[in-house]
Amino acid sequence: MSDGEKSIPQVMVSADDFNALAARLDDAEEKVDFTLGEYYQRLGQQTGRDVGILYGMIIGLFILVIAIKYNVVSVIMSLFGL
Repeated sequence: MSDGEKSIPQVMVSADDFNALAARLDDAEEKVDFTLGEYYQRLGQQTGRDVGILYGMIIGLFILVIAIKYNVVSVIMSLFGL
């Protein structure tokens, strides 16, 4: 080999060994994909729950501010005679 040439390493394996290794790699890839899918699904559920809680708090505060501003509580209490 001369100084200017670079050789690419090559390994010779039988077709059976290659197929067995490819099958093992496919199994490992499926397991990783499944695990990542489950993880991101759980993360999405947690994020959705947190966003729902935040929206509920904002809507509740909005209703409270409107009730205080328009004095709705005293109107309701006067309707029921309290």
